[in-house]
Amino acid sequence: MPSLDDSLPVIREALTGRYGRPEPFAPADDAFAEIVLALLDRMFDAPKRARALEALRDAGLLEPQALAESDPDEVAEALHSAGLKVQEKALTPLRRVARWLVELHHGAADDLVGPAGPVATGQLREELAAINGVGPATADALLLFALRRPAYPLDRATYRIFARHGWLDATADYDEARDAVERLAPDDPAALACLSAWFTRVGRDYCRLAVAKCDKCPLRPWLPEGGPLDPGA
Repeated sequence: MPSLDDSLPVIREALTGRYGRPEPFAPADDAFAEIVLALLDRMFDAPKRARALEALRDAGLLEPQALAESDPDEVAEALHSAGLKVQEKALTPLRRVARWLVELHHGAADDLVGPAGPVATGQLREELAAINGVGPATADALLLFALRRPAYPLDRATYRIFARHGWLDATADYDEARDAVERLAPDDPAALACLSAWFTRVGRDYCRLAVAKCDKCPLRPWLPEGGPLDPGA
């Protein structure tokens, strides 16, 4: 069977045919707002994320310094005013990431956008993942969706897809699995964002934890002989 790299153009065609192409990256006019939006993605669906962002903006908290110095009650109250309920503990990463940006990068989120930025992607990944409440997957989501860096926020769906197709050893850790995806488009954040959207849909629709619905899956032609392998989790 052809390797994943060799099959990727055809796989992209199959996923485009099933799901269409995700919306392309919009210009990052306000990188800090994109950072906040990526963190809100862990809490709310798309309509609520937009409301939360506007609520923070109206409260004067959509600036790195203001959010870094904010009181937890202040952030929670801003969201409650927009009809959004969330535990204060879940909001802690917002303030910690703002503090990281202020203390280590002078609050200049726009300067960090794009692979050619002054700080290497690997360094930013280490800094973000070290923030309590962020972790590796959220750090990579911030890198990809907010800072337009070639990073992949590995989720369980992508892991299962890769393991069941034999593209990844079931014992691979997070970094090994993330690298396996990033190698497909090492210099193309937009392509990685497409893969993330597609694999999320495949995982939700077909490659579930309890059962693999391979018969109708667009990735069925690339299963190994004998069917899907055991993903181990």
